[in-house]
Amino acid sequence: MKIVIIGQGNVATSLLAAFTVKHIDAQTVSSREGLDQLPAADCYIYAVRDEALQQVIDQVHVERRCLHLHTSGTMPISVFGEDKPHCGIFYPFMTFSKAKPIEDFSEIPVFFEANAIDDISAIYSLALQLTKHVYEAGQHDRERLHVAGVFCNNFTNLMYRLAGEQLKDTHIPFSALLPLIDETARKVHTMSPAEAQTGPARRKDEQVMQHHISLLANDELRSLYKTLSSLI
Repeated sequence: MKIVIIGQGNVATSLLAAFTVKHIDAQTVSSREGLDQLPAADCYIYAVRDEALQQVIDQVHVERRCLHLHTSGTMPISVFGEDKPHCGIFYPFMTFSKAKPIEDFSEIPVFFEANAIDDISAIYSLALQLTKHVYEAGQHDRERLHVAGVFCNNFTNLMYRLAGEQLKDTHIPFSALLPLIDETARKVHTMSPAEAQTGPARRKDEQVMQHHISLLANDELRSLYKTLSSLI
Protein backbone atom coordinates (compact mmCIF):
# COMPACT_ATOMS: atom_id res chain seq x y z
CA MET A 1 0.00 0.00 0.00
CA LYS A 2 1.31 3.44 -0.99
CA ILE A 3 0.50 6.08 1.66
CA VAL A 4 0.62 9.86 1.50
CA ILE A 5 0.41 11.62 4.87
CA ILE A 6 -0.99 15.12 4.56
CA GLY A 7 0.65 17.20 7.26
CA GLN A 8 4.17 17.48 8.63
CA GLY A 9 3.54 18.08 12.30
CA ASN A 10 3.78 15.92 15.41
CA VAL A 11 1.50 13.04 14.39
CA ALA A 12 2.62 13.00 10.76
CA THR A 13 6.30 12.86 11.72
CA SER A 14 5.84 9.84 13.99
CA LEU A 15 3.54 8.04 11.54
CA LEU A 16 6.12 8.43 8.79
CA ALA A 17 8.86 7.12 11.08
CA ALA A 18 6.73 4.13 12.13
CA PHE A 19 5.73 3.27 8.55
CA THR A 20 9.34 3.59 7.38
CA VAL A 21 10.57 1.14 10.04
CA LYS A 22 7.94 -1.36 8.85
CA HIS A 23 8.98 -0.83 5.20
CA ILE A 24 5.59 0.63 4.31
CA ASP A 25 5.80 3.00 1.34
CA ALA A 26 4.87 6.39 2.81
CA GLN A 27 5.70 10.06 2.48
CA THR A 28 4.51 13.34 3.98
CA VAL A 29 3.34 16.43 2.13
CA SER A 30 2.53 19.87 3.46
CA SER A 31 -1.12 20.57 4.17
CA ARG A 32 -0.64 24.22 3.20
CA GLU A 33 0.42 23.91 -0.43
CA GLY A 34 0.26 21.67 -3.47
CA LEU A 35 -2.89 19.79 -2.48
CA ASP A 36 -4.11 19.97 -6.09
CA GLN A 37 -1.07 17.96 -7.23
CA LEU A 38 -0.72 15.22 -4.65
CA PRO A 39 1.41 12.16 -5.40
CA ALA A 40 -0.59 9.09 -6.43
CA ALA A 41 -1.35 6.77 -3.53
CA ASP A 42 -3.69 4.07 -2.28
CA CYS A 43 -4.32 5.82 1.02
CA TYR A 44 -4.27 9.45 2.14
CA ILE A 45 -3.91 10.10 5.86
CA TYR A 46 -4.86 13.57 7.08
CA ALA A 47 -2.71 14.44 10.11
CA VAL A 48 -3.74 18.06 10.55
CA ARG A 49 -5.34 20.13 13.28
CA ASP A 50 -9.07 19.69 13.77
CA GLU A 51 -9.89 23.26 12.79
CA ALA A 52 -8.10 22.82 9.44
CA LEU A 53 -9.29 19.30 8.65
CA GLN A 54 -12.44 20.10 6.67
CA GLN A 55 -10.70 22.73 4.57
CA VAL A 56 -7.82 20.40 3.74
CA ILE A 57 -10.15 17.51 2.86
CA ASP A 58 -12.14 19.74 0.54
CA GLN A 59 -8.98 20.62 -1.40
CA VAL A 60 -8.03 17.00 -2.10
CA HIS A 61 -9.34 15.52 -5.37
CA VAL A 62 -8.01 12.08 -6.24
CA GLU A 63 -9.41 8.83 -7.61
CA ARG A 64 -12.57 7.67 -5.84
CA ARG A 65 -11.02 4.26 -5.15
CA CYS A 66 -8.49 5.80 -2.73
CA LEU A 67 -8.87 5.36 1.01
CA HIS A 68 -9.00 8.56 3.09
CA LEU A 69 -8.25 8.51 6.83
CA HIS A 70 -7.99 11.23 9.44
CA THR A 71 -6.17 10.93 12.77
CA SER A 72 -8.43 13.04 14.99
CA GLY A 73 -9.93 11.77 18.21
CA THR A 74 -12.87 14.16 18.00
CA MET A 75 -13.76 14.81 14.36
CA PRO A 76 -16.50 12.59 12.84
CA ILE A 77 -16.14 10.36 9.80
CA SER A 78 -18.76 12.50 8.02
CA VAL A 79 -16.17 15.22 7.31
CA PHE A 80 -15.13 13.27 4.20
CA GLY A 81 -18.46 13.81 2.47
CA GLU A 82 -19.86 11.92 -0.49
CA ASP A 83 -16.97 12.45 -2.93
CA LYS A 84 -14.67 10.30 -0.77
CA PRO A 85 -16.69 7.09 -0.33
CA HIS A 86 -13.76 5.05 1.00
CA CYS A 87 -12.93 6.74 4.26
CA GLY A 88 -12.35 6.18 7.93
CA ILE A 89 -10.48 7.16 11.06
CA PHE A 90 -7.00 6.02 12.13
CA TYR A 91 -6.45 7.38 15.64
CA PRO A 92 -3.18 6.43 17.38
CA PHE A 93 -3.67 7.19 21.06
CA MET A 94 -0.38 8.67 22.17
CA THR A 95 1.32 12.00 22.80
CA PHE A 96 3.54 12.91 19.83
CA SER A 97 6.31 15.48 19.50
CA LYS A 98 7.97 16.37 16.21
CA ALA A 99 11.29 16.79 18.01
CA LYS A 100 11.08 13.21 19.31
CA PRO A 101 9.29 11.03 16.74
CA ILE A 102 8.14 7.57 17.81
CA GLU A 103 9.24 4.77 15.50
CA ASP A 104 7.98 1.83 17.53
CA PHE A 105 4.17 1.71 17.68
CA SER A 106 4.07 -1.86 19.02
CA GLU A 107 2.57 -0.82 22.38
CA ILE A 108 0.54 2.14 21.11
CA PRO A 109 -3.21 1.51 20.75
CA VAL A 110 -4.78 2.49 17.44
CA PHE A 111 -8.53 3.16 17.32
CA PHE A 112 -10.31 3.08 14.00
CA GLU A 113 -13.70 3.59 12.43
CA ALA A 114 -15.07 2.96 8.93
CA ASN A 115 -18.43 2.23 7.32
CA ALA A 116 -17.71 -0.24 4.51
CA ILE A 117 -16.48 -3.76 5.23
CA ASP A 118 -13.60 -3.48 2.75
CA ASP A 119 -12.46 -0.22 4.33
CA ILE A 120 -12.63 -1.71 7.83
CA SER A 121 -10.47 -4.61 6.65
CA ALA A 122 -7.92 -2.31 5.00
CA ILE A 123 -7.58 -0.03 8.03
CA TYR A 124 -7.37 -2.97 10.43
CA SER A 125 -4.65 -4.61 8.32
CA LEU A 126 -2.68 -1.37 8.15
CA ALA A 127 -2.90 -0.84 11.92
CA LEU A 128 -1.81 -4.40 12.62
CA GLN A 129 1.43 -3.76 10.78
CA LEU A 130 2.27 -1.18 13.44
CA THR A 131 0.72 -2.56 16.64
CA LYS A 132 -1.17 -5.50 18.08
CA HIS A 133 -3.40 -3.10 20.02
CA VAL A 134 -6.07 -2.29 17.43
CA TYR A 135 -9.63 -1.41 18.44
CA GLU A 136 -12.75 -0.35 16.59
CA ALA A 137 -14.23 2.74 18.24
CA GLY A 138 -17.14 4.93 17.20
CA GLN A 139 -17.51 8.67 17.66
CA HIS A 140 -18.96 8.44 21.18
CA ASP A 141 -16.10 6.31 22.50
CA ARG A 142 -13.34 8.26 20.74
CA GLU A 143 -14.57 11.60 22.05
CA ARG A 144 -14.49 10.34 25.62
CA LEU A 145 -11.11 8.71 25.09
CA HIS A 146 -9.78 12.03 23.84
CA VAL A 147 -11.06 13.83 26.94
CA ALA A 148 -9.48 11.11 29.10
CA GLY A 149 -6.20 11.67 27.26
CA VAL A 150 -6.30 15.39 27.99
CA PHE A 151 -6.67 14.67 31.71
CA CYS A 152 -3.98 11.99 31.95
CA ASN A 153 -1.47 13.63 29.63
CA ASN A 154 -1.99 17.33 28.89
CA PHE A 155 -3.24 18.34 32.32
CA THR A 156 -0.72 16.07 34.01
CA ASN A 157 2.10 17.66 32.02
CA LEU A 158 0.83 21.07 33.13
CA MET A 159 1.11 19.84 36.72
CA TYR A 160 4.76 18.93 36.05
CA ARG A 161 5.37 22.47 34.79
CA LEU A 162 3.68 24.06 37.79
CA ALA A 163 5.58 21.75 40.13
CA GLY A 164 8.85 22.81 38.54
CA GLU A 165 7.93 26.46 38.97
CA GLN A 166 7.58 25.91 42.73
CA LEU A 167 11.27 25.00 42.80
CA LYS A 168 12.57 28.05 40.92
CA ASP A 169 13.64 29.96 44.02
CA THR A 170 15.27 26.90 45.58
CA HIS A 171 18.46 24.95 44.97
CA ILE A 172 16.44 21.81 44.12
CA PRO A 173 16.48 20.72 40.43
CA PHE A 174 13.37 19.47 38.62
CA SER A 175 15.09 16.09 38.29
CA ALA A 176 14.47 15.54 42.03
CA LEU A 177 10.79 15.12 41.14
CA LEU A 178 11.36 12.42 38.53
CA PRO A 179 11.43 9.38 40.87
CA LEU A 180 8.09 10.52 42.34
CA ILE A 181 6.63 11.09 38.87
CA ASP A 182 7.81 7.67 37.69
CA GLU A 183 6.51 5.82 40.76
CA THR A 184 3.13 7.53 40.48
CA ALA A 185 2.85 6.30 36.88
CA ARG A 186 4.03 2.79 37.79
CA LYS A 187 1.41 2.43 40.52
CA VAL A 188 -1.56 2.64 38.18
CA HIS A 189 -0.28 -0.36 36.24
CA THR A 190 -1.19 -2.53 39.24
CA MET A 191 -3.61 -0.40 41.29
CA SER A 192 -6.64 1.70 40.47
CA PRO A 193 -6.00 5.47 40.61
CA ALA A 194 -8.39 5.70 43.55
CA GLU A 195 -6.38 3.11 45.49
CA ALA A 196 -3.08 4.80 44.59
CA GLN A 197 -4.16 8.26 45.78
CA THR A 198 -2.08 9.68 48.62
CA GLY A 199 -1.31 13.14 50.00
CA PRO A 200 -2.78 15.69 52.40
CA ALA A 201 -6.17 15.94 50.65
CA ARG A 202 -6.55 12.16 50.78
CA ARG A 203 -5.72 12.26 54.50
CA LYS A 204 -7.95 15.35 55.04
CA ASP A 205 -4.94 17.12 56.57
CA GLU A 206 -6.33 20.67 56.58
CA GLN A 207 -3.32 22.16 58.39
CA VAL A 208 -0.86 21.02 55.71
CA MET A 209 -3.19 22.10 52.88
CA GLN A 210 -3.63 25.57 54.34
CA HIS A 211 0.14 25.92 54.69
CA HIS A 212 0.64 24.89 51.05
CA ILE A 213 -1.95 27.42 49.93
CA SER A 214 -0.12 30.16 51.83
CA LEU A 215 3.06 29.35 49.90
CA LEU A 216 1.50 29.69 46.45
CA ALA A 217 2.26 32.84 44.50
CA ASN A 218 -1.15 33.93 43.21
CA ASP A 219 -4.90 33.47 43.52
CA GLU A 220 -5.07 31.34 40.37
CA LEU A 221 -2.71 28.73 41.81
CA ARG A 222 -4.41 28.87 45.20
CA SER A 223 -7.80 28.31 43.57
CA LEU A 224 -6.41 25.42 41.52
CA TYR A 225 -4.94 23.79 44.64
CA LYS A 226 -8.28 24.09 46.46
CA THR A 227 -10.29 22.73 43.50
CA LEU A 228 -8.04 19.72 42.99
CA SER A 229 -7.94 18.98 46.70
CA SER A 230 -11.73 19.08 46.88
CA LEU A 231 -11.96 16.62 43.96
CA ILE A 232 -9.60 14.25 45.76
